[in-house]
Amino acid sequence: MSKRETILRPWTTISRSAHLRRPAGLALAGVLLLVGVISLPAGASAADFATGYAAYQQGDFAAALRQWRPLAEAGHAKAQFNLGALYDQGKGVVQDSREAVRWWRRAAEGGLALAQHNLANAYIAGEGVAQDYDQAVDWLRRSAQAGQRRSQYTLGKMYQYGLGVAADLSRAAGLFHAAAEQGLDRAQYNLGKIYRDGAGVARDAGRSLKWFQRAAEQGYAKAQSHLGARYVRGQGVAVDLIEGYKWTALAARQGHPRAKENLAVLKAKLTAPQRTEADRRLADFTPRREGQ
Repeated sequence: MSKRETILRPWTTISRSAHLRRPAGLALAGVLLLVGVISLPAGASAADFATGYAAYQQGDFAAALRQWRPLAEAGHAKAQFNLGALYDQGKGVVQDSREAVRWWRRAAEGGLALAQHNLANAYIAGEGVAQDYDQAVDWLRRSAQAGQRRSQYTLGKMYQYGLGVAADLSRAAGLFHAAAEQGLDRAQYNLGKIYRDGAGVARDAGRSLKWFQRAAEQGYAKAQSHLGARYVRGQGVAVDLIEGYKWTALAARQGHPRAKENLAVLKAKLTAPQRTEADRRLADFTPRREGQ
């Protein structure tokens, strides 16, 4: 079952990643996070919407539902989206994926890109609606064209695996690039792999390293583990065991299994002064998140 926790603030769209059932090998980006002022439709009550959000923040989901339902029924896309989120989460109501999809569809048809993204993910996962990759691609395209980076990434995955579309690695690479430029860490990591392997683009070790580095700087464990291995082996960079240890340790702290194994080996290779410097770099590291 989806574990989306997605609610729109009065002025800021907030959402967290969904963890969806998916075909083997298909890593999807869940509900995106978008920050920006969004105007309310004519006649909608900004105060009512804000009151609902305040109630949600306080854990009073029934009160949030009472505020948002009339707005949703009147066509307020953000309230429709939030109503779908409440049904998806089972907060203030009995959990009902079908009802969540019904409200997301209304918001999506009204042009809310975030709802289009959620609806696409529902079609991919087969949650609240029959699994349908064609429908997923259609809604992802709409959201991606609106600039939603997680939709761009997920659509890239659909092209990469040929789900709902003919497989097209070049198109996948372009979509990953669009999402990566907007700061999506998993898109940056995948773009690093694409340039490393020459899948849909010309092989380019420099660009590969650049995208792995950007994802690692954001705290993405897979990229950190990969970057650590590169420094240890001298792949595209000069051998630097201290830097390799730092990135490997950062990934291991997040539970990355291969990083944990590599870290044990690295510990035996470093001298005491090297370990001291590596520990200093670890302590100094702060993830630099890109975008929202």
